[in-house]
Amino acid sequence: MNPPSQPRPNRARTHVRVASGDERRRVAVPRRSTKGPLEADIDDPLADHTHIDIPRTASQRVLSPSLSDATSAASPLSPQDGSGTLQDMPPKEFSFLQDPSAYHVLPATTIPPPFLNPPTLPSINTPIPSLLESGHYRLAAIAAARALVASASPTDFDALFHLLHIRLACLCLISEHALAAQESKILGDLNSGFYRHPLTDAHLVPWDLRLLTVRLAALGYGEWRKGIMGYYELARECRENISKADSVAEKTLWKARLRDCGIRVANVLVEMGELEGAGRHLGTLATADGKTDSQEAREVLIMEALVWLRVGDVRAARRCLLAATSISSSLLDSSLQALIHIADSEYPEAVNCWQALHEQHPDDAMISQNLAVSLLYTGRISEARKLLTELTDTSPPFHSMIFNLSTIYELCTEKNRDKKVALAEKMAGRKGDGTVGWEIGNAEFKL
Repeated sequence: MNPPSQPRPNRARTHVRVASGDERRRVAVPRRSTKGPLEADIDDPLADHTHIDIPRTASQRVLSPSLSDATSAASPLSPQDGSGTLQDMPPKEFSFLQDPSAYHVLPATTIPPPFLNPPTLPSINTPIPSLLESGHYRLAAIAAARALVASASPTDFDALFHLLHIRLACLCLISEHALAAQESKILGDLNSGFYRHPLTDAHLVPWDLRLLTVRLAALGYGEWRKGIMGYYELARECRENISKADSVAEKTLWKARLRDCGIRVANVLVEMGELEGAGRHLGTLATADGKTDSQEAREVLIMEALVWLRVGDVRAARRCLLAATSISSSLLDSSLQALIHIADSEYPEAVNCWQALHEQHPDDAMISQNLAVSLLYTGRISEARKLLTELTDTSPPFHSMIFNLSTIYELCTEKNRDKKVALAEKMAGRKGDGTVGWEIGNAEFKL
């Protein structure tokens, strides 16, 4: 009798996991929802107080003050920013940032023909700081891409990030947000260890650039919630650095950055259309530090009031204005009061308020424009047109002013296109002073 056959051992295939050499491709593991001592910090503007359903200038070394609308709040570079204190790091290649195919030719179809070849247009070889100071952001974006590809060393991460920041910020300033979002993808996952100092674990990418890429990532993938998650991740880093700060100045810096992340979350909620959520969120920020009479609290209250006006909740807007009155300026409070009249469809009262402010501040372009809009609502179109036309001669042009004047042209004449083109030629012939962007797009002229 044959002995029973022994079971044959299973020959399992062995799978070897090969680690990727490019750490930028690794996916960051989401942080678990845990409670700890950092969650109870009263200085945290992102604390979950309520249920909630994105250059003022960048650092002087990175961007000029003229980029303030596209960058975050002012803050000096610290060791966590990738500044010169990290030059002791072993050489690391960032040559992937110098790939020419990552940077696109800027379309010229979005701007009126008079802006393509005006007599005052500077040369492309003009230094980048001069282009930024004069408001020529399109040329600055082109020059930054050229310098990024050809001039900078692959190991000089400080210069590479500096040029990339200029490139992306300038694209946003000329309303090429989709293009900027696409080009920002070259950075990959900024939470990867690839972007950390191997000895100190400090982040190599400047803080302002990281803020910008969070919003661009949300734009690029069409997911606004991705932007909110990105800002919360940066806020977590702020809280960690607050707890580890060795000096009062450093702690103040990270608290300011934490508050800025909170305001940017509200901005994303507004862009998502979640206006009520944005209003409730801003309501938690005004008292996040326990002080209701500070200038920071007043700024947040004004933001909240504007959000409630967009919602149509005039009562909530009045409440915010009343809370901010103790630390207010008469100009801003009177302006908000006039806006509340407009929200209530009380246009004659709004005209009276703006007219009184215009007499006190005849050189304030914001007051003049709002007075013109209020006059338009009351049917006094000729007065509104005269006021806006004078404004184009005495004030640097801004987008809403050009848009409103173009709208009045459409209401006044069937040959409004000729008026718009003439206005574009006038704006293209001016010399940029850097107070606003020199270039104005087709959308503002309604062409």
